[in-house]
Amino acid sequence: FTAAGQQLEQGGSVAQALEHGLERMKHYGGAQIGHRTLVDALEPALKALLAGESLAAAAAAARQGADSTAQMQSAKAGRSSYLNQQSLNGVKDPGAYAVEKVFAALSQG
Repeated sequence: FTAAGQQLEQGGSVAQALEHGLERMKHYGGAQIGHRTLVDALEPALKALLAGESLAAAAAAARQGADSTAQMQSAKAGRSSYLNQQSLNGVKDPGAYAVEKVFAALSQG
């Protein structure tokens, strides 16, 4: 959020600021798409917004990203990386699920 706030201060849009924050988070944390983290939901949602799509489209992208984490057999980053495969099987990553819910709420309001 610090990186996103700095981007906003420099005149970027909210979507650009959030993308900048995501890139910094990925840089420092190492998570990427497919690592079974909130990045799997947040990155596609932000890409949709940056492409000029609606909040509903961003929410759908976040939902698809979160849904994809339930099929991932292992987590390569984040707290889920400490869990065994049986604990992960068929369960969405909690961070990705939270991102899904945030974008769903934003698209409603």
